[in-house]
Amino acid sequence: MRNFVLWLFEKRATPCEIALFNFWHIFYFALIVAGVITAGVFLKKASQKTQSKVFSALAIALCALYAFDFFAIPLYNTHECADGTVLYMLDVDKLPFHICTVLCPVVAFVQFNEKFYRFREPVAILAIVAPLMYLTYPGSAVGDLSAFCYKVIQTFLYHGVLLAWGYLNLATGTVKPVFKRCYKVLIGLVLIAAWAMIGNVVYSYNPYDYDASPHYDWFFLTGSTFPFVPKALMPFAVIAAVFCVALMVYGIYYLVIHIQNRKNTTPDAKENEQKEAATV
Repeated sequence: MRNFVLWLFEKRATPCEIALFNFWHIFYFALIVAGVITAGVFLKKASQKTQSKVFSALAIALCALYAFDFFAIPLYNTHECADGTVLYMLDVDKLPFHICTVLCPVVAFVQFNEKFYRFREPVAILAIVAPLMYLTYPGSAVGDLSAFCYKVIQTFLYHGVLLAWGYLNLATGTVKPVFKRCYKVLIGLVLIAAWAMIGNVVYSYNPYDYDASPHYDWFFLTGSTFPFVPKALMPFAVIAAVFCVALMVYGIYYLVIHIQNRKNTTPDAKENEQKEAATV
């Protein structure tokens, strides 16, 4: 039993290694995006009660995937000592200091606590932006890993569920973004950055020393992940980059609404409305 469980969760490099922008990376990305968009088409026609159940199910699934991973991590995150002893360790980097992981409890609060409902719009926007950015460049889930090992599947599945929750809120009209409220997204990013900086300082031996051990770079604020950006500017660069993508989401949303409104006001649509009115 133990050997089977270890085999089930172990990191593998074969078969079908996944690498940045190779077939399996693009396959997972396309599968998730297509699945989320398709779900939006069907869910938009569903009743509000059904939509609410789907949102709750996605929030529960998100929390379940995140919580279960802490039990699975020691089964693949191993370290062999000099005397041959194998240690099964937790991965501190999985703590909720990255934007995608911190959104897990935030989504749960927004979904299940009415007091937090007023934050649903910025949370939904970030729940689209953050996983999309990660799925485009999934650094921790590619390279010397099989596309079918637990770590890769769990990572893409988690971000896919997070993306689905955010996108479906917009697709169903549960959240109707208003551009003048985009400042709330910026405030959310600043709060997440402050929270991530606390994690970087508390858990890292030296958050600004690339060679220090242990060293963590939650929300990519210390400059170690992207050393071509000056360290002092990295927090501002990250917040600005994510916020710009959030503004793109607002822009795409308004563009889609504009196209739909134009489609509904075409001559054919007006003629059909007149025919329907004449038959009443």
